[in-house]
Amino acid sequence: MHRTRLVIITLLVSLVASTAPAAKPTARIHSVVDISHAFSFYFDGRFARNYLAAKGNISVKNWGTLHKFDFDRVNLVVLQSGASSCEYTPKDIAAIKAFLESGGGVIVLGDYALFRNGKTYTLNALAKAFGAEFVNNGAKRSVTGLGELKGKAIKNYGGKTITLTRSVGWEVLIKDAAGRCVMARRDVGKGKLLVSTRGISGRKPDASDPINAEWLSPLLADLTAGKTVDPKRRPRNQSAENTVVRDGLEIRCSDYMQPFADEIFKMYVTCRPVQEKLLGVPPSEGMLASLLLLPTGGGGFSSGRTIGLGIWWGGFPDKKCGMVELLGHEATHSWVHPFTEPLWNEGIATYVGIQMGIKLGYKAQAEKTLAGWIRGAKRHDPEMKKYDLAAGKKIPHVVMMAKPMWIWEQLRKEKPDILARYFKTKRKLADPKKLKRYTAHDSVAVLSIAAERDLFKWFQSLGISVDPKKATIKYPQK
Repeated sequence: MHRTRLVIITLLVSLVASTAPAAKPTARIHSVVDISHAFSFYFDGRFARNYLAAKGNISVKNWGTLHKFDFDRVNLVVLQSGASSCEYTPKDIAAIKAFLESGGGVIVLGDYALFRNGKTYTLNALAKAFGAEFVNNGAKRSVTGLGELKGKAIKNYGGKTITLTRSVGWEVLIKDAAGRCVMARRDVGKGKLLVSTRGISGRKPDASDPINAEWLSPLLADLTAGKTVDPKRRPRNQSAENTVVRDGLEIRCSDYMQPFADEIFKMYVTCRPVQEKLLGVPPSEGMLASLLLLPTGGGGFSSGRTIGLGIWWGGFPDKKCGMVELLGHEATHSWVHPFTEPLWNEGIATYVGIQMGIKLGYKAQAEKTLAGWIRGAKRHDPEMKKYDLAAGKKIPHVVMMAKPMWIWEQLRKEKPDILARYFKTKRKLADPKKLKRYTAHDSVAVLSIAAERDLFKWFQSLGISVDPKKATIKYPQK
């Protein structure tokens, strides 16, 4: 009798378990966005702002070696990569597989692209481990949702398609007009993997294009259904784990970037004294203390104290000129502090980088770069009188960058050391203890003092709305 009851109870429990609804997405997402294999300004916060910004969600970034990240604190991993030579190692792939099998969710956003003369798309090493491959076939813009995305309005920025090398287990969610896979999902252990073209998410630097957020955000939440997170154990950003201090300079990098550390330090040692001489003063106090090596050929950034350098910029390490210009550009932001430049913050940085290239033996290439910028600006403004740099509205990017370069070129004909004169004068007169703001009017006043003549009328003739009466710093100095 007791055995019969036990069997009946066991059968009922099994029946309830088999008919129970699928796990609902957890109400809280702790995500990590990987920028260790291909640095992107969009994925450095913008993707999370568009798609993971719901109340209770937390998104962090991984700058360091991927498999060293603490995956216990997250339930969603965002992987992305364009053209890059930074490989996903077997340890990286094993870490992602273990995370999936434990119930975590992973979205892989990619578009097939080769880096320089590369033979493989590095993200495919990871994708292929799970039966998918990003391929070099452009997706037709007219894409269609399937399954739960059927009937959804789907936008895309083009992108490329995906081949599912293991058809079993995959559910295609979006196809293009030719019937090729654009997005697909599959179970891996207790977790879920989503592979998709990069083109279905936004890309603007100001995160003003959250395309598809109405269905993509819930889809990302669904990926996390297999793993709940403890709100008391907040995830943390993982920094590049390798730090070396040389001559007072901190160099930070992941394991992937460590082979480039010595070459970058040699470049820094070469460039630093040239830049100090060119600008007449050392960097502002506390600035230019750290270099962060980034896995990209697409530029860098500066916080003043820390400079991020795209390690393959301009063909580095095989070619040097581009890196001289990039280092000069980003380092210039360490000189302008504590007040950024109101008229030419980016333009003067690029101009300084070009001048450094000229002084370090890359004259032909650097002058070609300068001529290209100015030529591009003159297509919009042949006489350099049309656009008001002080207003800063609706100015083509090439003009915003190159009109300042053209201005400095004119001044340098008169006083070859005008850059040093300007930075020395600014350092002396733009005292943050006395000055709350450093305006366009102030910058022209400082430049006038450095040039030893009134430049306000000249700037006004170039269509730049500056007024000596509105300057806190006065020319001439009494």
